[in-house]
Amino acid sequence: MPRKPRLFVSGATYHVYCRVARGEFVFENPDNAEAFIETLRDVRDRDGLSILAWCLMTNHYHIVITTGSVPLWRSMARFQGTVARKHNRSRGVLGRLWQSRYRARFIDSNDYFRQVVAYVHLNPVAAGLVTDPAEYPLSGHREAIGSRPPTILDVKSLLEVFEASVPSLMRAEYLSWVRLVAEERWLDQGLSDLPWWQDAEDEDEIANPRRHAEAETYDQKRVNEDRVPVNLSELLERFEQITGMTALDLSSSRRGPVLPNGRIDLTAVAVGRFDHRVCDLAKILCKNPGTVSRWLSKAERRSHHDPSYRSHLDDLDCRIQERSSPKVIK
Repeated sequence: MPRKPRLFVSGATYHVYCRVARGEFVFENPDNAEAFIETLRDVRDRDGLSILAWCLMTNHYHIVITTGSVPLWRSMARFQGTVARKHNRSRGVLGRLWQSRYRARFIDSNDYFRQVVAYVHLNPVAAGLVTDPAEYPLSGHREAIGSRPPTILDVKSLLEVFEASVPSLMRAEYLSWVRLVAEERWLDQGLSDLPWWQDAEDEDEIANPRRHAEAETYDQKRVNEDRVPVNLSELLERFEQITGMTALDLSSSRRGPVLPNGRIDLTAVAVGRFDHRVCDLAKILCKNPGTVSRWLSKAERRSHHDPSYRSHLDDLDCRIQERSSPKVIK
């Protein structure tokens, strides 16, 4: 079954989380941890992000991030892809690094923001690694309290949320709040049980269209509640009827002037519009999921930069929804 489309709000703040596949302690290695930090800093600078809290554990990470003009999905694809490539290159291995696609939650109130910042920086305490978050080097807490120069954290934007009568006391307010949250029972609960995650309708929800009318899918489309569901086999049949390209054509090693764009278009519609899984499309086309993911990335870049390409996908999307499967003539 296709997954519900994930929705993003431009310029919003998110709590982002992802775990390493098989729970391996990849970031116990100092070189891997440094590569993670360098990549996060590079993507932050390139995409104009604001990092308001972060913590890298041995097998997962938490980031509180505010986007700018570059949408979250694009920054996260660049960030996680780069970290995975660096890790695989250093070990001389192939395969995925991350357990699944990242999870993210739109933070839409100051109360939740204050809670999530404290939760992220207290992660090592909740895990029993340290008793004071200032003892843990791989988080933004030391930057927030001024014991280490800012390297990733947007300290000014973080502390502005912790109001104080005197600006110089905002850091003390932040520290007092973290100490208070450290006593809360929800601190060591699972992700879905955290206060700002509890009202999510499913684990893939990032923003809810009923509460965030401005939310859009990765290709800048609002969610259409009346979208006609189309299973993957039927979608491939309709794509063939419209374009003349069969699954056999698309799975072949031939290139030519048409097939590469056809593969990209099919992936953009099947995964981006109808929310089928990359691995399912890859299986049907006898391709590596990484190859299909690259086709999706190309479609995303084209959609972001070329309005005519978005219109092309809109037309293809509508024709697939409207077109009926051919009747079998007996």
